[in-house]
Amino acid sequence: MSTKFTRSRIQEIITGAGLDVRTASELTGRIITAMTAALAAGEAIELRGFGSLEVRERAGRRMRNPRTREPVDVPPRRRVLFRPGRELKAALRGMPGSD
Repeated sequence: MSTKFTRSRIQEIITGAGLDVRTASELTGRIITAMTAALAAGEAIELRGFGSLEVRERAGRRMRNPRTREPVDVPPRRRVLFRPGRELKAALRGMPGSD
């Protein structure tokens, strides 16, 4: 069964490093806000050993509605691309149950 690594878990880890709960909560919030703002501004985020996040523009295109077979214009959109770093890839290869 899979578990989730949540914002509150990050706050617990920061609290375990010696900061009080309020400061850990504010710090976590500021980091997430800064990362969101950077991505929204088109900046890439690089966390050495973990990976990088960047925004990619996906071109608009014409597709067909599978039910009616009518053409539909799909507008361009932005999406976030994550590329795992070398250390993360190595850690995932060493996980039990992964080949």
